Amino acid sequence: MTGLFYISGFLLLYAYVLYPMVLIALSPSQPRRAGSDDGCAGSTAAPSLSVIVAAYNEDRCIAHKIENFLSCRYSGEAEMIVVSDGSSDRTAEIAESMAGERVRVIRQPQRRGKGVAVNEGANAARGEVLVFTDANAMFAADALEKVARPMRDKSIGLVTGVSRYPGETIGSTYQRYEQMLKGLESRLGVVAGADGALYAIRRDLFKPLDPALINDFVHPIVASLAGAQSVMAGDAFALEEFSEAGEFARQVRMVSQAALVYFRLLPELIKKRRWRSILVLTSHKMLRWLTAPLLVIAVIATVPLAGRGGTFRVVLGMEILFALIAAIGMVASRRGTEGNATIAYQFVALNCAQAVGLWRCFSGEVPVVWKPRNL
Repeated sequence: MTGLFYISGFLLLYAYVLYPMVLIALSPSQPRRAGSDDGCAGSTAAPSLSVIVAAYNEDRCIAHKIENFLSCRYSGEAEMIVVSDGSSDRTAEIAESMAGERVRVIRQPQRRGKGVAVNEGANAARGEVLVFTDANAMFAADALEKVARPMRDKSIGLVTGVSRYPGETIGSTYQRYEQMLKGLESRLGVVAGADGALYAIRRDLFKPLDPALINDFVHPIVASLAGAQSVMAGDAFALEEFSEAGEFARQVRMVSQAALVYFRLLPELIKKRRWRSILVLTSHKMLRWLTAPLLVIAVIATVPLAGRGGTFRVVLGMEILFALIAAIGMVASRRGTEGNATIAYQFVALNCAQAVGLWRCFSGEVPVVWKPRNL
């Protein structure tokens, strides 16, 4: 039991505390900032962009999304391609009513999944750089300029922006932590995953997706395998709604798809010796997906060890206290009350969802289609 406690405890400590320290230790002493002019080979021309939106039943926000794109400032050429993935509402009709020189619409008569829609949009794109985003994610006015600027450096193949959630939720807290990690990873030219609300990849790096694979997780790996760097533009923002309702199912789906990518592409990363990518993916993603099982192992190991008294008894007391806070948070959350207790509960729920998603991957239950948050 002692060995189980220390192993699980170390892996948890590493995933949340020691891993950022490892990134700092591996970072160059003078890291190049994403968006700097170093390595641009004298070229300052803004690349042409194709913004791709895969949409299913998004009539609530698709008009706002198109208006948001058209209002963005960008010094080069930019177009938007809306791919309606068999929508049964007015998504396609609304988008087509706003189509023009800078906005095009592709209708998929049957729902085939986001991966197929992404492939269709990329195939129709004219831009040198593909920008992927969600229908409910609204760009800051200068977001396209800032996410495209690092692409002037030919060694950079992918740039991820960042999401911002309104209010103080587990979503906003989690995003701040994620962005801190991605900022450190970016110094190494690798990120564990792109932000689905806003990221850009060079068109010549794009490969048609298997519909079961999640594009914002697979594309940084594709860039790494091609020998290109992936970086974060920390000042390229997209505002995205966060709703606790349906978040558990969303996390299950995302992790099941991301885990499938991890296990499918890990052998190729090993073959090409992309050790930094393997370190980042395993530390940032795989170990975090294992948080709930590791916590359960630690608690199970602590119970008999607490009989010895001393440190283990204190640890058991802390575990019980946290469980009580999370339980209070669950009750408060269901009553619509916010606070530190609800964040503790949401942390537990989030990690349980990730564990379920990992199990779904192992059991072969990876979804290709799903409902968007607003449905």
